[in-house]
Amino acid sequence: MIYKFKDTNGTFQVENPQKYNLYFPLTNAKGEILSSISPNLAGDIKKDNDHFLMQPASIEDIRNNLLCRREFFIKTDGDTIRCSYPYKDIVECGLLYQNVIKQTTDLHIEILNFIPYNLKVEVMQVNIQNTSRKELKITATSFIPVFARSEKNLRDHRHVTSLLNRVELDKYGIFVKPTMIFDERGHRVNETIYFILGYEGEKIAPSGQFPTLDCFCQEGNLINPDAIEKNIKPISEKKSEFDGKETCAAFRFKERILKPGQNSTFFLIMGMDENIKNIRNTFSKLDSPQKIKNAFQDTKAYWIGYLSNLSFDFKDNAYNNWLIWVKLQPTLRKLFGCSYLPHFDYGKGGRGWRDLWQDALALLLIENTKVKKLILHNFKGVRIDGTNATVITNTGEFIPDRNRISRVWMDHGVWPYLTLSSYIHKNADLEILLEELPYFKDCQLKRAKEIDAGFKQKDNLLRAKNGKIYKGNVLEHILVQTIVQFFNVGSHNIVKLENADWNDGLDMAAKNGESGAFSFMYAHNLAGICKLLKELKTKTKSVSLLKELKILLDRLSKPINYANYKEKQRRLEEYLEKTKNISGEKVKVAIDDIIRDLEEKSNHMNNWLRKNEWLSLGFFNGYYDNKGKRVEGRYNKTIHMMLTSQVFAIMSGVASDEQIKNTWASIKTHLYDKELKGFRLNTDFGSLCLDLGRAFGFSYGDKENGAFFSHMVIMLANALYCRGFIKEGYEAMNSIYNMAINERAKIYPLIPEYFNSQGRGLYLYLTGSSSWYIHTLLEETLGIKFNYGDLVIKPKLVPQNFSDSTIEVKFTLSGKTIKIIFTREPVPPVGGTIQGSAPRRNRINQKTNAIRPWGFTAAKTTRPFYEIKDIFFGKTKIIKENSIFLIRRESLLKNPDKIIKVYLH
Repeated sequence: MIYKFKDTNGTFQVENPQKYNLYFPLTNAKGEILSSISPNLAGDIKKDNDHFLMQPASIEDIRNNLLCRREFFIKTDGDTIRCSYPYKDIVECGLLYQNVIKQTTDLHIEILNFIPYNLKVEVMQVNIQNTSRKELKITATSFIPVFARSEKNLRDHRHVTSLLNRVELDKYGIFVKPTMIFDERGHRVNETIYFILGYEGEKIAPSGQFPTLDCFCQEGNLINPDAIEKNIKPISEKKSEFDGKETCAAFRFKERILKPGQNSTFFLIMGMDENIKNIRNTFSKLDSPQKIKNAFQDTKAYWIGYLSNLSFDFKDNAYNNWLIWVKLQPTLRKLFGCSYLPHFDYGKGGRGWRDLWQDALALLLIENTKVKKLILHNFKGVRIDGTNATVITNTGEFIPDRNRISRVWMDHGVWPYLTLSSYIHKNADLEILLEELPYFKDCQLKRAKEIDAGFKQKDNLLRAKNGKIYKGNVLEHILVQTIVQFFNVGSHNIVKLENADWNDGLDMAAKNGESGAFSFMYAHNLAGICKLLKELKTKTKSVSLLKELKILLDRLSKPINYANYKEKQRRLEEYLEKTKNISGEKVKVAIDDIIRDLEEKSNHMNNWLRKNEWLSLGFFNGYYDNKGKRVEGRYNKTIHMMLTSQVFAIMSGVASDEQIKNTWASIKTHLYDKELKGFRLNTDFGSLCLDLGRAFGFSYGDKENGAFFSHMVIMLANALYCRGFIKEGYEAMNSIYNMAINERAKIYPLIPEYFNSQGRGLYLYLTGSSSWYIHTLLEETLGIKFNYGDLVIKPKLVPQNFSDSTIEVKFTLSGKTIKIIFTREPVPPVGGTIQGSAPRRNRINQKTNAIRPWGFTAAKTTRPFYEIKDIFFGKTKIIKENSIFLIRRESLLKNPDKIIKVYLH
């Protein structure tokens, strides 16, 4: 790893960090202001896609663009120091702040940036200390370019939009308020004030400033600006010539004499708001060093407390600290969306449909009390044709597509069930299935096959023929998204690929493409819904459903031949045609009848896929391309294999145990990289594959073409654990951690979206893999699950998971903290005495100089994983019920202070 942890709260330091071209996220508790910052102080500050205080920064801007830096100049008698340049730097990052530590010949400099958890500003604190033996005269000047407009204006009317700028100089800084928001579809009056305010020490105002780039650079440039090089006198009064220019917060502070050991501190407050009173009020909360210090301490305490709802202690400080940042990642994606960090320059704000549901898996553990509201709101994005709005903004608004393209991702119906099922089991809330919600409605009809050009509704709510808003229960929403896909098949009787599935790069097979990979999961979900319905029967014998939905519950009235894909297509067409304008009528349907129908559908899909998509090569085919050709298999002596197909065949239960053994052998043969010790997303197909998707135009080993895609590797681990392949599940899970901490990754502690062929981690923080990692670690590795509210403990721990004799985990349940301690017996070597366990960091293989992962002991064991010997809840021994160890929910909540002790052997 390139970093060293400094405490038990995730704080880490990196030496010479500029060489890694990294960035760090800053935000407040509500995501009202979003920043990215690098060790060279590059990045940006924004509220949303239309309000950037600093110029939008992509990944190459981080190291190359001086207009994307929070610059601070310190001029001494013999030198000019730019704080964005390296000077034996160390960067320290914590929850949630960055502190850059520099040492020049004569000065110790620390630059702290953070966003107070309860305010909408970024704070920058620059502390300068004289470490020489002589007096030093210093002159400090800030330089932060102010963009003050929409992201699109970076290339759309850049100069024209600068003409809208109106500048107000303040005693403490600068206010920029453009006259309007430039949009050729309809210009609007601008209400946002962009501001940067600054002071030294106990609120000493700057002596003047250089409010525009022209004023700052004059005849020079950003490398050698005249304001610095020629020591030009700053301006203290506004001039009309400042309006209509590119602006900046270039504050000149009063010249200072620093005695040896003496220091001087400067503060900058940066943000945007619609109300000048709000700005003044915020500034008043941060207008002294003590107030800044208090805000900083409160912010660290907030994030530490926020993450304390779920904690792990593997008796390994490095791994525990790494997990803190992985736990934070789902929250960062909730706040940032899939945008606003330098790698994510394609985003326009908000999160995708898939992201909403997968992030909720981890949020169930961290923000459990808020998740029900989130889940119910998410279901409002479902269309009656089984598709959904693809983006949700930070304000909760649904958007059909971020690029205004009518398209459909065929996997989107899979994720809501998985999250809903987890929620129900943890909270014993079957009643959520009966809560009624509206559907999303826009111009898109029949799974984007038709467009209603006359659609003029503004509220995007589905209405019946009588004009009334239609509401269906959550169960109905799930059934619509799942059953529609059962009928939505291609010529191989597999669910159509449409515009892509989880792999966005498979986007060129809309006409004839099919996704067996997610057909596996729709079969899985049909069976899972049946299990929920069997439990729901204890509360009600029937449910109300939209009349038209009975068309697809064909076993209740007019059954079709499931082996005939054309019959399926005709039945779906009937449903889609009738739901273009729904009746709004509901019918009561017996739960037993729904179960009978869904079980037949699930069994058919399972058998069909197991029989027709298993290849003699020892793995599953998961795709057909736009020519209707099978994608995976042997082609011209080359093996075409995709990890996604294997993951969902295993996870869904379609693959038999024997098929899993063969599939794992194939994965290890064709997708495992022996040098980097990770699992690739696919083999090298060696061609563009224009009948499948853009992914194959990428260089092999990057993005969706053969990279080590964290999300899919973690789901592989989850699938293997679920099916009882514990040793294999551990190997897949551990590969992500080992790749992430390897120096080749060149990243901070986190899980990136993927690793490339050089082992470099790319696309940082905003990835669904973090949710799946925490979900898998808790529910599969540690085996802490819920069954309709009751706690079930079934760990799948191997010796390598232990660094000591115990592992501890704490989580919340209905506001109560539950603590579980797993204790293992010492691991005996075969034919030998008991071997002790040293801390992981000391366990070095002397031949390879490699650290053995997860506290591995060299001794071979007779069993590859641990089994439960005893469980005690307080002093009460837990007895198995139906071959599982279970603690009733009511007992847990009555006695939350009792520790659950799990003894393993």
